[in-house]
Amino acid sequence: GSEMCIRDRRGAITPDEIAAYTDLMAESQGFVADDILDAYDVRQHRWLMDVGGGDGSFLRSAGRRAPQLQLSLVDLPPVVERARHRFDAAGMGGRVTLHGHDFQNDALPTGADLVSLVRVAHDHDDPVVERLLAAIHQALPPGGTLILAEPMAGIAGAEAMADAYFGLYLWAMGTGRARSPEILISMLKQAGFASASPIPTHRPLLTALIVAKKAA
Repeated sequence: GSEMCIRDRRGAITPDEIAAYTDLMAESQGFVADDILDAYDVRQHRWLMDVGGGDGSFLRSAGRRAPQLQLSLVDLPPVVERARHRFDAAGMGGRVTLHGHDFQNDALPTGADLVSLVRVAHDHDDPVVERLLAAIHQALPPGGTLILAEPMAGIAGAEAMADAYFGLYLWAMGTGRARSPEILISMLKQAGFASASPIPTHRPLLTALIVAKKAA
């Protein structure tokens, strides 16, 4: 069946192809951060926690937009350690708290009134994403906000391109999937969020955005 076909294809994907995808993701990070921050004004918040935030590039972009914003980065311990010098070099070392953390197993730190999940959910299967969204909901204070940003399935005009762009990577990883905004909104509400709405972005192929609110 199709599952066997995908498994056979996965075995044939080369490290160079994975590296090319990774480079593409890195090169598009600046565009993605700008599109999210143009669509959603982080200056209305006091503390942003980026979950699965890698080297902290999105957090630094947000910190430049909102100089008063306190910053937290959550990712696996070796990833977070590599990010430390980049925050220091950007003059943000005093504003950022780094949390080495396995979000699949550990409770998330509390205190932030805004959480971002940027191009993380599509790397994981539904049970992992469901646990993560519930953990974010639990970590947020009443009235807190989650911004979920990633390529989403079924965005008008982008379907074929999105399939080509992410299909190879997701097959190679053997996990994750591109989800429609409707599916993500349903998952957010299942996780406890009182509301969840799509917000338009400049380049929906690279990044679509959903803003979810915890009940006040």
